[in-house]
Amino acid sequence: MLGLFPMYHKCGHSFCHLCIESHLNVNEKCPLCRSYTGSPIRNRQLESLTMSYVASRNLSNAYYERMKFNQKKVLLQKRALALIYTGLKDKPGQSTELCNLVKNVDDEELKSEIRSQVRQQVGVGLEHVGDLENDTVTIRLKNSTR
Repeated sequence: MLGLFPMYHKCGHSFCHLCIESHLNVNEKCPLCRSYTGSPIRNRQLESLTMSYVASRNLSNAYYERMKFNQKKVLLQKRALALIYTGLKDKPGQSTELCNLVKNVDDEELKSEIRSQVRQQVGVGLEHVGDLENDTVTIRLKNSTR
């Protein structure tokens, strides 16, 4: 599998942009060596090698389609996280039900991503009371007063 938009870290490990963004949403350490990563930097050398390989194998269309999908997925993750944390930051120290975060969202794909990100963020930046598979689960920012 070819990495899309390869990114590297201070530790020297490289990952595709979607993979590392998803990982860094829940853990700020490198998935391989567990060192703190800092902000990922685009790996232009690996990207150039990847593009040469794609061109030599006539994989441009498939690569482009996957690139569009991954860009959309990263944007969806960022929008979902922004809605979650903005919704909770507006109510410091208070809890809210997941259904309150998604009730004004018309985009079903975004609603689904919000639910997914809430499950991933529990223990990282969020705390919950109730069943995470249910929209009535109560969530709050981690370390908020109850």
